Amino acid sequence: MKTWWNGLGAEDRLKYRKYSIATGFLALLLFVYYASGQDEKEPVKEVETTDLSLGADLLEDDIRAKVDKDLKHVGETLAEMERRQRQYDSLLAALETSQNDLKRQGRGEETGKEEMVNPLSDLEAPEAGGEVSYPEPPTYVPSYSASESSLNDIPVEARIVGGIGRAPGADFQPETVSKKKNSIYMPPSHMPAILLTGIRALTSELGDANPEPVMLRVQAPAVLPNSVKANLKGCFVIANATANLAQERVNLQLVSLSCMSLDGTAVIDQPVQGFVADSDGVRGLTGPVVSKMGAHVMRMIVAGLFEGAGNGIAGAAATTSTSALGTTQIVDTDSIVQSAGGQALKSGSEAVQKLFLDLAKQTVPIIEVGAAKRLTVVIQKGTDLSIMEKG
Repeated sequence: MKTWWNGLGAEDRLKYRKYSIATGFLALLLFVYYASGQDEKEPVKEVETTDLSLGADLLEDDIRAKVDKDLKHVGETLAEMERRQRQYDSLLAALETSQNDLKRQGRGEETGKEEMVNPLSDLEAPEAGGEVSYPEPPTYVPSYSASESSLNDIPVEARIVGGIGRAPGADFQPETVSKKKNSIYMPPSHMPAILLTGIRALTSELGDANPEPVMLRVQAPAVLPNSVKANLKGCFVIANATANLAQERVNLQLVSLSCMSLDGTAVIDQPVQGFVADSDGVRGLTGPVVSKMGAHVMRMIVAGLFEGAGNGIAGAAATTSTSALGTTQIVDTDSIVQSAGGQALKSGSEAVQKLFLDLAKQTVPIIEVGAAKRLTVVIQKGTDLSIMEKG
């Protein structure tokens, strides 16, 4: 090896030195790279998607929660009624006991009452003017003994029975059962749909003042931000259609969104704001411009030709003379019929021309869009979709 190295020239030795240094530097870089673990690829994190669905599971959970709340309220009401019934029973028993005590006390206090006799009732009335003599009053002998009189000295406790009072307890106020109103927030989103009704929109100002109502059907779940989807498939969308002749498109403004669950117990009918885009991604629907005013314009031109002919015939039948006093037309006697026919043709043509002009103004161009056209519904402003439960 040393002999081979000594046999190399100066330039070859310099090249080999450069190659050796470069190779060593690359080997050092590879060693540092593998030692730091940069070659290990991080696993791809899957993005979890949330499905906002109005299916039977969500509605079943809402109905179950509502039934549980109603049963709990009914149980609390029954418990309160039982407690108050026990209070009423105890109060009634106390009243009956007091009434029985009052009756027993009344029977003990009853005593025999002697008949009071007037001792003067048997005496005859004295004569008038004579002296009246009264007998001695009889001695009153009591009919009860000393032992009986001592009963009146026994103290008796006074007891008040009856009257108006106030029973303790809280006033019962029935709770007003309020139906919970569920709602789902619908952010700005888009969803594929199909046009159920055809459109023939006027391109004049009359069409802007009276837009055409149309109905759309959502064909797939709505796509929300961050790849979240809401299952609005099968919902109906009402929109108003107006035509723009310059763009040759029909613009649709959303009015409302209507949905119903499979069992018919939950309904969504909510105003929404948004627009409709065609398959090319541009706002509005493309369609052919149909104009039927050409025939009326041609008829108006023909009426104008007849008007000019009548004017010429009437002018040929008259002689025009110009003087210092002005222009004077003189109709010869032989040309009266010719002049009358020309004037009649002129007047009739003017009336017909005016009629065709009015028809041409009413026959404005329209833009036609056929039914079953596939499009995209765009929700422009987020809104709360209120779920109304039936029954």
